[in-house]
Amino acid sequence: MSLEDLRREPTVYLLPECENEGEARKCLKEVCGQIFEEQLDGSYRVPSWWPNRRERDAFDRWFEWSFHSVVVDLCDEPLLQEDI
Repeated sequence: MSLEDLRREPTVYLLPECENEGEARKCLKEVCGQIFEEQLDGSYRVPSWWPNRRERDAFDRWFEWSFHSVVVDLCDEPLLQEDI
């Protein structure tokens, strides 16, 4: 997969509802390591090749990202189904 393919079809992550962008940035800081590892695992299958530091400033250097405050679900089925 090329960089252009990744830009055309990026992975989208849903964060908990936030009141403002500052709150969203705080939430991103808490999960950026998890996102970082998931993205690296998709491209670099050897964890020993991954950067040792995967905190927010490294995340910003490696990835392009943006916040979007509205997501509209047009599907009839729920996004997640809970086992009852």
